[in-house]
Amino acid sequence: MIQSFRAEELQRLLLTNGPGPLLSLYLPTHRRHPEWKQDPVRFRALLHQAGELLGTRYKSRDAEAFLGPLRQLETDRHWESSLDGLALFRSESTTAVYRLPIPVPELVVVADTYHTKPLLKFLHSNSRYLVLAVSQNAVTLYEGSPFGAGAVNLQGVPSSLREALGVPHYDRSFSAAGGWVQGGVFHGRGPGKERKKEELLRFFNAIDRGLHEYLRDERMPLVLAAVKYYHPIYRQVNRYPDLLGAGLEGNYERAPSDQIHAEAWPIVSRVLQERVETWVARYRERAGTGRASEQLEEIAVAAVTGRVQLLLVAEEESVWGILDRKTGSVQVHARRMNAEDADVLDDIAEESLKRGGEVYVVPRAWMPGPGPIAALFRF
Repeated sequence: MIQSFRAEELQRLLLTNGPGPLLSLYLPTHRRHPEWKQDPVRFRALLHQAGELLGTRYKSRDAEAFLGPLRQLETDRHWESSLDGLALFRSESTTAVYRLPIPVPELVVVADTYHTKPLLKFLHSNSRYLVLAVSQNAVTLYEGSPFGAGAVNLQGVPSSLREALGVPHYDRSFSAAGGWVQGGVFHGRGPGKERKKEELLRFFNAIDRGLHEYLRDERMPLVLAAVKYYHPIYRQVNRYPDLLGAGLEGNYERAPSDQIHAEAWPIVSRVLQERVETWVARYRERAGTGRASEQLEEIAVAAVTGRVQLLLVAEEESVWGILDRKTGSVQVHARRMNAEDADVLDDIAEESLKRGGEVYVVPRAWMPGPGPIAALFRF
């Protein structure tokens, strides 16, 4: 029931239709004992709050039935393997639960659309990265944030060189790959280094094929962690556009996730900050030309008409009200009035993403002006 969050999952949430209401629930969680023991208790309190909000539309019995699939998570052992955040989404017909490597605000929203701004921050902010650790005997993909990294459950990627080459898993045997295994090490026939490189190219091509499917809609930085000899060979076959030029050199086959994060994060953080700084500089260049704005009402219309090229949204800020998703007109309220109100910043970001715009949720201090939102327009 609980899965890692991928970019394509956001599109599914944004395009969810059907009878409302839609429930969005976010909970910051803990990786280690004893801190994680409090997480199911706080989760139970959020479900109670969700029941009260649902009560504005449902009878109490119907509201409890709506929450039934989420109640199953209260006593589940998944709390022992938590990361930094949990995001849950519930409609009359579907339930989706995601484990996140980044803290999220403790929040419950019941509305006609899902509340996705914490996920926008997760996908587009200065925070998220991948490390691909490759050795002859193991392939591990780590997903990380400023707070740490954890291994991802990969499918469709060979777990070792032997698997990629079709070598049987016993100590000594000939194989169709043209070599033999002794003591868990593959020995190829042929002229030494050329044969070894050929085997590695087959191995790395198989890894790249699996990653290409798994990461097809992602744009987060990827760091390669492997012995020095592997780096130029892997780059020959790599198709992932955000593989960083800088990598980690050494044998990371048994490296703990804390070491992976400690060595990768300094590389990644510099790259991510440079990306946002580039967009902020472009915004300032366009300010006053009609192709950039901090005006909420102007940006809302541009979002629903496909004019937004880039959107900057201040993290941990909300503007409550109602966005007309056809015209872009906005009703803004000083506070959340009722269950009909949604975070207008979130809604504008969703409409921008649907039409191919880029969205970054960034620290307040990084915003180019005093407002909680800023946009660059395509035309």
